[in-house]
Amino acid sequence: MKRFCSIFLLFIPFWVSAQVGGRHVFDFLNLSPSARQAALGGVNVSTYDHDAVFAYQNPALANDSMHQQASFAVANYLSDITYGYAGYAHDIPGIATFHGGVQYLSYGKMVEADVYGNQTGEFSASDVALVVGGAHRRGLFSMGGNLKLVNSNVQGFQSQFALGFDLGGAYVSHKGNFTAGMVFKNMGFNLTKWNVGPGQRTPLPFEIQLGISHKLEHMPLRFSITTVNVETPRLIYFDKDAPPEYDLSGALIEKKFPVADNIFRHFVFGGEFLISKGFNLRAGYNHMRRQELRSSNRGGIAGFSFGLGLKIKMFRLDYALSSFHAVGPTHHFMVSTGIGSFKKK
Repeated sequence: MKRFCSIFLLFIPFWVSAQVGGRHVFDFLNLSPSARQAALGGVNVSTYDHDAVFAYQNPALANDSMHQQASFAVANYLSDITYGYAGYAHDIPGIATFHGGVQYLSYGKMVEADVYGNQTGEFSASDVALVVGGAHRRGLFSMGGNLKLVNSNVQGFQSQFALGFDLGGAYVSHKGNFTAGMVFKNMGFNLTKWNVGPGQRTPLPFEIQLGISHKLEHMPLRFSITTVNVETPRLIYFDKDAPPEYDLSGALIEKKFPVADNIFRHFVFGGEFLISKGFNLRAGYNHMRRQELRSSNRGGIAGFSFGLGLKIKMFRLDYALSSFHAVGPTHHFMVSTGIGSFKKK
């Protein structure tokens, strides 16, 4: 296994290139599938507990505490665009914990027009991913994988399919207070050919993510730090064709590469205040989201996210508010329950 991982990491630079900023297809796979993850900054690959949706972002996080957990999540994105996730996990003792789900994104109704601008009706578009995966734990380590059948459909025009894979690993301390995770996300290939120009590639949004989560021993706080886009060291884009800029004295303004800004774009920070077993408060910060999506004259709370979790009898309710832009926030809702609880009743 060590040799395989070493060889795999060695050849990754030859397989991938920078894929941030509209250079790939099926980008909806990177959306946060749950309200809890959205509240923690949108990405978390290291929280190891009962929440079955975390296995979507890192399959190695699937564990026996998720047994018979069902989750349903929905979020209003932009305009009338909505997306969500429905999943279920089942543990087979001594073998593995399996999970499956459906992630969807609906773009709503759009106006159809001909080349002259004459409206001819309406059409809809959607993205769907069917996901199955599992993980096996041995000692303090867990390994897992996801398989995704992905579809993008534009009503009356075209339907594209792809096959994606996730490979993840996790480390869990003896007490469970410290966990670390690593995942290679969205490896795979297209099953159908996109109608693009000659020489243009349509890769899946491959990404390497690393993360740690730590629960303080004498304080009800769990914090998480996640490193994203590890395969792409430089995340800041410079337009080589941009006209030169001059100061008031006429001197050329030299463009400098902001190293600190580039470094922090790789990090997502999240924290959970575990006030009680039935009530949690959450917050997160995504620096790259803030830098890319805030307006030039008003930053607002772009990049920040907040949320809470409630446990009411057999149900867990999660809510998150995340800001992508100055226009308005996105609201995330999720309900999860243990199917086994109903059988006991």
